[in-house]
Amino acid sequence: MSGNHKTTLEKALSADWGTLLQGALDYNVVSHFKPLPPKVMTAVVNYRCNARCAMCNIWQLPKRHEMTVDEFAAVLHDPIFDTVERLTIVGGEVTLRNDLVALARMFVDRFPRLKSLSTISNGFLPERVLTSTEAMLAMTEPRKIGFSISVSLEGLGADHDRVRGVDGAFDKVMQTLDGLQKLRQDHKFWMGVGYTLMHQNLGQARAFQRWAAARDISIGFQPVGFHSSYVSNLDLQDEIDFKPEDQDELIGFMQELGTRRSLIDLSAFFWNDLVRMYRDGAPRTTPCPYNMDGLALDCYGDVYYCLSTPKIGNCLQGQSVSDIYYDPKNLRYRKETMQERICKGCNSSCATETGLKKDVKKYLRFLLTS
Repeated sequence: MSGNHKTTLEKALSADWGTLLQGALDYNVVSHFKPLPPKVMTAVVNYRCNARCAMCNIWQLPKRHEMTVDEFAAVLHDPIFDTVERLTIVGGEVTLRNDLVALARMFVDRFPRLKSLSTISNGFLPERVLTSTEAMLAMTEPRKIGFSISVSLEGLGADHDRVRGVDGAFDKVMQTLDGLQKLRQDHKFWMGVGYTLMHQNLGQARAFQRWAAARDISIGFQPVGFHSSYVSNLDLQDEIDFKPEDQDELIGFMQELGTRRSLIDLSAFFWNDLVRMYRDGAPRTTPCPYNMDGLALDCYGDVYYCLSTPKIGNCLQGQSVSDIYYDPKNLRYRKETMQERICKGCNSSCATETGLKKDVKKYLRFLLTS
């Protein structure tokens, strides 16, 4: 069937049980004896952006030389990438790279175990988004690699334009979404919108839900986060972070999202966890592959375990990604600082479903005891 919807039986039959069982073994047994190789990866292919978002400073960062396809390929010759199963391509705005399709093809050709390819766009350039999506589907479908695309949308009409800082942005996004929905008539892939919850748009979230449901558009909500790396937005916190008067609205909305618990939708765990974090000051318990078997690589050669944390090295300065990833100093940082301190306060929904699938016993306990 086309679209995002599958029955419970279809999802159960299509699940990659081998990967789930291996993930459970890796997370609960193997990780206690040795570092796990990366299976989840984010590639930041540019820091150029045609939006002026209220919650992000990427568009203001100084621009440098971005690795070409050949330069990326040289870095990815490293055998550490042989284990990557899930890849997300992000920017900046990814479609501003004229060689985006060639870059995606290089990644797909390079990663022998790739099972899914995802990308994120602001949707401001409908023709580019649709052309690149068709091209990526042409390279992923024959190999049975799942494809998904998320288009950022923080409100309806002028509300979205204000958050994104560009007049007419909503109309462009609608052209993109309409085009993607037409593509779904002939192709199997997931498409939806990413909605960053913040002080400015929290009150419109339920109306947005109703609007999206009427149009068969899936939503990924994400509470705004603040980091010195990647989006570099610490200076924006006072303006867009949730205020004391938002607390009841925020907790109530997250509780609603947390009621949708089932064996095929794991997000309820994350939202119940966030309620505990925001309301009670409790540490995060939602597993995340980026502190276990994930990495990020950007177009400047910087390497991260997670884009929400500082970089751990640069692979264009004499070290390979393997050298950086397995450096004992960095492994200690991941275990002692990331896992024990930073991750326990992280509100990111990034790859949480993958993490919960790999640590499925935690989710099953949640279903049975909640």
